[in-house]
Amino acid sequence: MLARLLLALALTLTACAAAPNPDAAPAAAPFPTITPGRLVVGLLPTVEAASAGQPFNPATAVALARRPTAAPDYAACPPPASPALGGLPASSRQAADAVMAFLSAGGAPQALAALMQAEWGLPPAAAAVRADADLTGEGVPDVLVVVQLPDGSAALLALACAGGRYTALHEAFTDGPTQIIHAGDINLDARPDLLYAVERCEAAGSACAYRTQLLSWERDTGSFVSLLATPIISPILPILADVDGDGILEIAVRLTSSGTAETGPLRTGVTIYDWDGVGYALSITQLDPPRFRVQVIHEADRSLLRQDAARAAEQYALALSDTSLRNWHNDDQIVLTAYALYRLLTAYAYTEDRRLLATYQELGRLYPDPASAPVYALLGEAFWRAFQTSNNLRSACAAVQDIITARPEALSLINRYGSRSPTYTATDLCPF
Repeated sequence: MLARLLLALALTLTACAAAPNPDAAPAAAPFPTITPGRLVVGLLPTVEAASAGQPFNPATAVALARRPTAAPDYAACPPPASPALGGLPASSRQAADAVMAFLSAGGAPQALAALMQAEWGLPPAAAAVRADADLTGEGVPDVLVVVQLPDGSAALLALACAGGRYTALHEAFTDGPTQIIHAGDINLDARPDLLYAVERCEAAGSACAYRTQLLSWERDTGSFVSLLATPIISPILPILADVDGDGILEIAVRLTSSGTAETGPLRTGVTIYDWDGVGYALSITQLDPPRFRVQVIHEADRSLLRQDAARAAEQYALALSDTSLRNWHNDDQIVLTAYALYRLLTAYAYTEDRRLLATYQELGRLYPDPASAPVYALLGEAFWRAFQTSNNLRSACAAVQDIITARPEALSLINRYGSRSPTYTATDLCPF
């Protein structure tokens, strides 16, 4: 009887159930689709298990292979001792090895400079040691060593304690005196920087120049990278100064040399390298006013070649009138006066300036005798006559070229101002 009642109840529930809807979307499968917000955790076999024959996910091997190596412990220094430094090395590489061996054996950085002077016979400037710069930013001072051997070879070492011995963060082997300008953060990027320069001379008695490098410590790579696209080449040692007051130090190169017989006259002034967010780049070169007459004339010639004849005329007139300008050669007063008047004549002809005639008359007044006049007075005469006949600048310059061909001193006189001055061709002297 009970069995019949249960069978009837089951039939009744089946009849009451809703009929299936053929248009309804199928229910989402609970697996393998992952529900957003849920975390599925699975345990994969280890590499060791796979080596025993158990399958494993290849991503596991990749992840294990890419585990970061432990960063060096730059605070782990060797225990103090009193090792010997040894005899004078034969090369800067051997000197670097001897210095690292001495420090790794427990030698004190504070004693290293005195030992290099005493045992290697080096002067103080050739045996410099600093132990006050934290180059890695770990809070522990590192060691900077500059050693220069009697043969002129030198080494710059940036050393740090790591794993109980000293290791080189940076090594520079050079062929000239090396100076550390600064060690520490100069651009406020929280990374230590190293600024140093090497002095190089082409030959005994020749002009020397400094080759300056700027390195920045990168913790991620554990190495120094350069903050300069190319080394800074300068006649004197650069300095650091906050020129614009933004808290970031700029590299300033003061140009103090007025020139030599080899270079010719030079402009003094200052060149600034500033931080641009990526590296240090040339920001501005601010030159002092010219001191020599030929420097003003060179500027005027450049203006005329750019076809800025109005500006060139102003500069030629300045070279003629400014009594404070000095002569580089003893005969500049005669030669450059004739040259400036000739070039002023061409500039006025180009701009159709009414002062053209007065300039020609002044040239004739100062140099009335063609036989004794400077060659540039003859160029002015030829230019004037041809221009008056043809009213054409090209024809006037053709007449000038004939004089230059016959009188080559027209080029040699203006090309005698040193390697750092412009070199002129015949076309440059009349570019129209």
